[in-house]
Amino acid sequence: MSAPSLADYKRLNETREVVVKQQNLPLHCPTDESALWCSHPRVFLAIESSADRTARCPYCGTLYRLLD
Repeated sequence: MSAPSLADYKRLNETREVVVKQQNLPLHCPTDESALWCSHPRVFLAIESSADRTARCPYCGTLYRLLD
């Protein structure tokens, strides 16, 4: 496994809000696109039952928005 690159560190701070589509459900954080070095335990988020179609990860604070 290689060491994290500078791009990995920058991506951690840039992905605090993520738009997801129905095809991405069930939603979990961290997503498959997240850098492995900064992962936390996987948590499933019930975004589809949320009134405002959003969910926030209790570990990292990332806000997810579900598109129709």
